[in-house]
Order: sequence, then structure tokens, then C-alpha cells
Amino acid sequence: KHMNINWKAIMHCPLLVLFLFSSIMLHGQTNKRTVGSMEVSWEFQGNTLHVSVHAPSKGWVALGFNEKNDIVQTDLVMACVREGKIESEEFYVVGMGNPQPVEKLGGKKIITHVKGREDSRGTTIEFDIVSPGSDYHYELKKGKEIWLICAYSVSDDFDHHSRVRKHFKVRL
Repeated sequence: KHMNINWKAIMHCPLLVLFLFSSIMLHGQTNKRTVGSMEVSWEFQGNTLHVSVHAPSKGWVALGFNEKNDIVQTDLVMACVREGKIESEEFYVVGMGNPQPVEKLGGKKIITHVKGREDSRGTTIEFDIVSPGSDYHYELKKGKEIWLICAYSVSDDFDHHSRVRKHFKVRL
């Protein structure tokens, strides 16, 4: 049965309009980009940035953040699904071909709620970023312009070179 909605009456109800508007603002807006064969989406929920990255491979998947279009000085999250379990690491790229674990450099990890899955389409990882934990992380806040560095490999070994790496600028 078709339901008729009297939108004019609804729009004249200030409390309902305020409720609808605040519900939209609290839940945030999901941003999504397809870069080559990878898919990246992100959404702020309060001060937490929720990220999802998909690659068409059953190896590791990585997402980096940098204020410049460069791999050097990138804050990098790498994850894979190995034997059904998620493995993740945070790196800071100190030089070309030289990513170092953030904790080894004296920093602390800032990603939480790391999840991952593999299926016939490839690998998907999801994680939350809570707040900058050290000098090896960029402040990621809503509205900030930042370069995202997306990469994936055909291997779960984090030392294995990427098959694809793409850079693109976004407004968080």
C-alpha cells in the first residue's frame, strides 16, 4: 500500500526538522573513491576516522597519509588476512623503500578496531584512527586536505613489494 507523506506539514514542525538535521550530522557522511582497481571509503564518527580499503588481491593492503604527494614521510597502515586472521602494522616511511614500524621509531600505534576479510573479489581491511599518537602521524580531521597513498600486493608478507600504488588528494 502506498503511503502519502505530507512534507509541508513535516517541514513546519521545527523539532522534527532539527531532529532530522542533527541525525544526519551526527552520523557523518561516507566518502568513497575508486582508484584504479582499489576502493577507499572514509567517514568521521565524532573525532574517529573510520576507513575501509579494498584491493582485488589476496595479499596485503595498505593506506598511507601524507601532506605531500610523496611516499617518504607517509604514515602507513598495512594489513592482511592470513589463515583467516587479520594482521596489521603501522609504518612511517623514513626514506625510499624504508618503511619503519612506528613503535620501533618511538611512536605509538593509533589504529583500533582492525578488521579484514578475503573473498573472491579480493581483500578488504577496515580500521579506525583515534588521534595522533606521535610525531609519526598526521592530524586527520574533517575538512583537511591530505594525500592518500593506496597500495596492495599479491603476498601477505609486508616486505613483499606492492603490485599497485596510487596517490590521490582528498578532503577528509
